[in-house]
Amino acid sequence: MDINLMRFERKNAIKNIIIAEELRGKIAALSDIEFPVLYSANIEKTIDSILLESENGILLTVLITPEHTYKSIYKHLNLIDYSRIFYQMLLIGSEEELNDRNLDRLYHISDFLPETATEKKLKFVINKSLSIIEKHFQNEQKKNWYFNRLTDAQRDQEDLINIGKSLSGEKDMEKLLRLILYLSKKITGADAGSIYLVEEDENEKKRLRFKYSHTFSREIPLEEFVMDMNKKSISGYVAVTGEVLNIPDAYKIQELAPYSFNPFFDRQHSYISRSMLVVPMKNHLDQIIGVIQLINSKEDHNGVKKYENEAFEIKLESPADFDRYVVTFDDRYNSLLEAIAGQAAISIENNRLINQIQKQFEEFVKASVTAIESRDPATSGHSFRVAQICKEMAFAVNEVHSGYLKDFTFNENDIKELEFAALLHDFGKVYIDLNIFKKAKKLYPKDLENLKLRLDYLYRYLELAYFAKEMEILREGLNFNKPYEEELSRIRSEKTSKLTRIISIKEDLVTLNEPTITDRDPEQVLEEILHEIENIECIDITGHKVDILTDNDRVNLMIKRGSLNNEERLEIESHVIETYKFVSKIPWPPEYRRIPEIAMRHHEKLDGTGYPDGLKGKESVSIQSRMMAIADIYDALTAQDRPYKKSVPIDKVIKILKEEADNNKLDSDLVDLFIDTKLYEKLSTTATAPD
Repeated sequence: MDINLMRFERKNAIKNIIIAEELRGKIAALSDIEFPVLYSANIEKTIDSILLESENGILLTVLITPEHTYKSIYKHLNLIDYSRIFYQMLLIGSEEELNDRNLDRLYHISDFLPETATEKKLKFVINKSLSIIEKHFQNEQKKNWYFNRLTDAQRDQEDLINIGKSLSGEKDMEKLLRLILYLSKKITGADAGSIYLVEEDENEKKRLRFKYSHTFSREIPLEEFVMDMNKKSISGYVAVTGEVLNIPDAYKIQELAPYSFNPFFDRQHSYISRSMLVVPMKNHLDQIIGVIQLINSKEDHNGVKKYENEAFEIKLESPADFDRYVVTFDDRYNSLLEAIAGQAAISIENNRLINQIQKQFEEFVKASVTAIESRDPATSGHSFRVAQICKEMAFAVNEVHSGYLKDFTFNENDIKELEFAALLHDFGKVYIDLNIFKKAKKLYPKDLENLKLRLDYLYRYLELAYFAKEMEILREGLNFNKPYEEELSRIRSEKTSKLTRIISIKEDLVTLNEPTITDRDPEQVLEEILHEIENIECIDITGHKVDILTDNDRVNLMIKRGSLNNEERLEIESHVIETYKFVSKIPWPPEYRRIPEIAMRHHEKLDGTGYPDGLKGKESVSIQSRMMAIADIYDALTAQDRPYKKSVPIDKVIKILKEEADNNKLDSDLVDLFIDTKLYEKLSTTATAPD
């Protein structure tokens, strides 16, 4: 330590003796003095001039001046930065003057001599003064050195705590690596650095991947590459052995060292990699998962802090800059960076584990949704499309800077929460009868077929009944010689009319079975048909009357919209409650806690006509659920795989969405955002954009 201080002294200290001009010829002349002797008419100005000429110099001086000038000189010296001047004063005067003056701050006064003092006496006092000054100077430097070391240690502890907090809070792997390198460089003052991660190839052979790097003094594009994990390279040696390497000069590595420096990077980018600090990153099992390599420390080891942070303030642009600023990494950073690397390794492992668990969970959710949707071909892929629409809407909301939507911002977790909610919004349909999902017509295929068979039976029954009437007319006419032609013609005409009407009724019922919206009220059409059929007596072989239209037929054929009756629709609507029950059982982390509620509310309408709870107003339904309501309707209208309806053109979909917003069923601001930003053009749906 003392050697470093003496080196600092020789480099920066200016030693001299300054004598007041009015003492020239009055005191003994000085000869054979080691340091320059300056005569000055104004000692204060002379000191200022010396310090101004040497910006970083430190003045060590003996001031020889008449006693009566002491006060003014001392007052001026107090205005100078005490760290830049170390002095002792030799006052010249008589004993009477000494007794008459009140001299304070006596530790700056080495002696009080008369003008008649001999050269020998003067030299003795001067040498004594210089000895005091040097000792004071070295003590001050030691104090500064210890203070800086103590400050560094305190800062290192604070940095370690802050690093732990910063690393533990970062979930994105790329950002995490950038943060690790940034903090490592910030603490050590390194100009450049790289992070290597250990990975296995397809043969389970370990190798190093150059994952991230940054050089403050150069703009260098990042290109990942892999290298063999062996002792030949510096980073490979550390990855294999787990040793810390603190290399003063990469170009002066000993020939017997097992590792060597590859200067290819330096040549390619006109850089000089000199000092290096390379440490392994070890996880909680003491396994090496990567390496941190720092290059070119720019810290000032002399204890003079000129920069807030050398790593990001000093640029190494010329070879002279490397000579001037680059130093060996301080030994204290060996253990400090090991501690940082240990925290980094745990953070990386935790990050990998979290990402792996999250990825597995996402894949499980997607697989589950796919499995559920495969039960209903009519809605296959629906949840994935709704999730895509919701994400795009969230991104669009983030860009809004006016209106009430400007108060909403979706971060990464919010968007992931919304995506999960959208993927799972129809999960409760797993509890719904599969036949309801596949009900493409108002009647199930089997029920329609039975209705047709009953109508066919009615047709044959009437046909046979009229054949019997015809036979009776012919028999009576022939046996009793009665005219029968007119009656027979009437019966045959009546038969033809009724049988034709049955065929027509059959066709009408098949048409009525379609879920499309017709101009005529299906209930009115059905009543007319029932009125006609009920006037026709149809008996089965047991003698009981046959009901051509069952109660089930009537309930379903009277459906005015779609293919579901009220009971079936209520069962379908119950899927949101089942979704909530199921999704609530998943132990979501805090950032995803709203998923069950968001998913359950996607069928609520702002006017209170939605379900399950008929909530009314924006304040009652979250913005995520309001976004999902729009996405759900949009996909339902544009999907081309619904068996009961054709895909609706985009221009008509937009019109429907606007009408729903105007009727206060959908959020008008979100609908306008969806339309104005043309989000539908970004969606991978099968719908086509308007001309």
